[in-house]
Amino acid sequence: MTAIVSNRNAEAPPLTRAGLILPGLGHLVVGELVVGLGMLMVDGLLAWSALAGFGRLGELLLPGTGSSIALHPVIALLTWVVTAGLLWFTAYRRAFPRLLTEAEFNSNRAIFMRNLRAHTTGMLGMYGVVLMLLLTLLAPLIAPFDPIAVDAGPGNHAPSWAHLMGTDKFGRDVFSRLLYGGRISLTIGFVAVAIAATIGTTIGAVAAWFGGWIDRGLMWVADMLLALPRLVLLLTVVGMFRVQGTKGIYLIVVILGLTAWMGIARIVRSQVLSLKQQEFVQAARALGLSNARILFKHLIPNTMAPVIVFCSLAIGGTMLAEAGLSFLGLGVPPPISTWGVMVNDGRKPLIEAPWIATFPGLAIVIAVMSFNLFGDGLRDALDPKLRK
Repeated sequence: MTAIVSNRNAEAPPLTRAGLILPGLGHLVVGELVVGLGMLMVDGLLAWSALAGFGRLGELLLPGTGSSIALHPVIALLTWVVTAGLLWFTAYRRAFPRLLTEAEFNSNRAIFMRNLRAHTTGMLGMYGVVLMLLLTLLAPLIAPFDPIAVDAGPGNHAPSWAHLMGTDKFGRDVFSRLLYGGRISLTIGFVAVAIAATIGTTIGAVAAWFGGWIDRGLMWVADMLLALPRLVLLLTVVGMFRVQGTKGIYLIVVILGLTAWMGIARIVRSQVLSLKQQEFVQAARALGLSNARILFKHLIPNTMAPVIVFCSLAIGGTMLAEAGLSFLGLGVPPPISTWGVMVNDGRKPLIEAPWIATFPGLAIVIAVMSFNLFGDGLRDALDPKLRK
């Protein structure tokens, strides 16, 4: 018979059932502090968004007479429901752990999850990322004002109960702009890194697989671009192709992605150079599989662990690059707000109204730190040499 083991090697303590009342409480009372506190913070965020937004949900979904249903409030509502469901499911699994077979318990996925949960700083980073994503997705429910509404309050008003983070010179609510601006900043980070990962993985794998002049030519291009300061390269390209409106966002995303693939290409190239000598690749060649199938079905999937770690670390750097462009006036065009645009807006009134630049600056710092800590946790959990 196949051996059955619990995913925690013992029946869960009865105290963990407290999580069925309040998700996270069960983890907290049995000593899982990071997971418990993280889940409780998500609980508080859901309760806050429900109290602030559910009472005006009809107004949010149908902003005008005869108008169609607004998309962003629908996304916020679905996010709230899915997050609440995941919280209670996690609490239920902690109170009543599923029995696993020995093979499941010792699988790579199970070992990875156990090591990630044991990585304190990595879990702190993960919950920081989760909270930021939830804040931006739940923005229609939480934000008290329209982010571009002028005269929502007195100009350059200090933080108060009416305006938690104060207002800017136009009377726009800084807190509302911070929530909605986080959507753009995080989206730019994720999409730009996805573009860079796709290009870099493909170029690195092709260069290592074919070798010869293809390898030398592609790596020469990568080395040349790495030798150029990225900020100078970004300023040059953005200045040459400056466009207005929402197209400016697409331009920023594409440019950030096209200037960040070189590091990923070098990582994938080194991985493929090692993997191409392995027996499973030789067997695939002997079976007559095409180069494309060997590359995309066998080699590239085996290089994903370092690529995922690199991407988690690169998101923070990409957000900093976008913030730098916005600070120089070459980022996302107004009236769309990002954290970098808000820092730039608060540059001139920094003495009399420091809150305009301080809060988005802190948001950038927390975001970059969270992604870096999460990336460190992923790296250690995915590395077989560091597994416990």
